[in-house]
Amino acid sequence: MIRKIPITAAVLPLTQIIGSIRGLCSGEKAQEELKQNLAAVLKRRHIILSDSGLSAFYLILAALKKGSSRNEVILPAYTAGSLVVSVRKAGLKPVLCDISLNDFNMDAALLPGIISQNTLCIVGVHMFGIVMPGLGRLKKRFPGIFIIEDACQSFGSRMQGEMADAAADVSFFSFNRGKNLPTYGGGCIALNNTELAQKIIKEAMSAQETGLGDKIRIWMKMLAMSVVVNPRLYGAIYPMLCRFKEVSPPHDFSVKRYTDVQAQVALDLLRQADASAAKRVYNGMRLIAGLKDSDALIVPDIPAHTKPAFNRFPVVFKDADKRSRAEKALWRHGFETSRMYMRPLHMMFDLGYAKAGFPNAEYLAERLLTLPVHLLLTESDLKKIIDTIRES
Repeated sequence: MIRKIPITAAVLPLTQIIGSIRGLCSGEKAQEELKQNLAAVLKRRHIILSDSGLSAFYLILAALKKGSSRNEVILPAYTAGSLVVSVRKAGLKPVLCDISLNDFNMDAALLPGIISQNTLCIVGVHMFGIVMPGLGRLKKRFPGIFIIEDACQSFGSRMQGEMADAAADVSFFSFNRGKNLPTYGGGCIALNNTELAQKIIKEAMSAQETGLGDKIRIWMKMLAMSVVVNPRLYGAIYPMLCRFKEVSPPHDFSVKRYTDVQAQVALDLLRQADASAAKRVYNGMRLIAGLKDSDALIVPDIPAHTKPAFNRFPVVFKDADKRSRAEKALWRHGFETSRMYMRPLHMMFDLGYAKAGFPNAEYLAERLLTLPVHLLLTESDLKKIIDTIRES
């Protein structure tokens, strides 16, 4: 079967991608407009653009580190390995907390046994777009510790009607190709604290300029991305595309500037962000409804007062063999799936932990399969995914 639904995709008319080329010579006009629009959507006074979510996180850490003797950053044990790369680049120490198998986010109940006098910040990651609740309670319980919201996978997710958690000291987002608002790279930092914003801006001033050649390459990649997500084309050229998929975190990275070419595309995507988020919420909840009564599966328990704009939909198979069968069957029926991160952080990096130190993170990594939930899926596709998993 040639038709394949990609695991992630954004729908943007080709004409809008082509039109974004005007950003090559527009200075930073589109970026300023994007910052104003993001500030209104996220309800934050300060928006700082960056070339990636990875860079955004690093800039936050670099700013927090100055003036503090603390050096520990608490991360969930199952998340993107790139977070560890950022922590280490900032000269800080990653400290891990196991996850909950209810919503696949950090298990905040474990934090009192992990926090120390060296804890600089806690990073609450909204894995798969599922909101991690309780950041406000963490701030009240540990007032001397910064709370960072990692919303890289959750643009469009809402908690009590807001797109970013106001209880966090600072939030950061990713606009990479697989994210909910993808401009083939890019990200932003959102916050209300003016003093901290000024420190982050100072750190960002050393970011490398993006040359004209790099801007043209970024534009060409966005153009290609807008074309290849077509299910028939995606299936036909998948053997070539799979060679370019990222399978491991980078060893290092450079902090560069966001471009007006990308900002032009982000502005167009932002105008349809509500509709895109609503579709992601619907598709994810439809999959939960169709799979939640299976004794062979674990699907996320969605916290009250949240609406998750799923980046991908996570399903955990209690039997790893059943996961393998489902993965192959879904591919035959035209659906790309992903194992996401194959190992928890303490198995990706030498962080001084025992290999069996985080049982829930290890269980998730061994049995997880993520499914597409983006705008290209139809009701028929959702039913087929549900039926295929249940029959595998």
